[in-house]
Amino acid sequence: MAFPVDHMTAPNGGANNWPLVKFYFEVQIDNVDGTVGFQAVEGLESEVSVMEYRAGNYAGWYKTKRPGLMTYSNITLKKGMFRNDANLHDWWSSIANDHRHADRRTIIINMYNEDNEVVVTWTCEQCFVTKFTPSSLDAEADSEVAIEELEVATEKVTMVYG
Repeated sequence: MAFPVDHMTAPNGGANNWPLVKFYFEVQIDNVDGTVGFQAVEGLESEVSVMEYRAGNYAGWYKTKRPGLMTYSNITLKKGMFRNDANLHDWWSSIANDHRHADRRTIIINMYNEDNEVVVTWTCEQCFVTKFTPSSLDAEADSEVAIEELEVATEKVTMVYG
């Protein structure tokens, strides 16, 4: 792709010709008031398995391939630990103490552009916590903040642009 001489002014107003920034996003979790200020969201991946098949009476000496089931990776959410903010730990505790995984929630992740407009939304359905990691402690880390991580499994992710 060739850029114009003035690369700060992209063609067509820059709407579709300039990559989105990845640091401007918000996360909403069912049963948690408002949005949660996460530092990072990782694992928004999906994959289609491949089924290989060859009919017994097929003359070719190769298998045909067909799309199989869709799977979604676990999602890792990272955020700073705050005093009296136990929402993520409470969700973890509800799953850890009830192995039926009844406390499933929807997580919505909105990505914004520089004009504060939602440009991509991921909706993760039927999520439950698989791992909770409170911050590591280090007496020599005098300027680092405490970061907690939550890993969730999801059954379905939809991604919508605009």
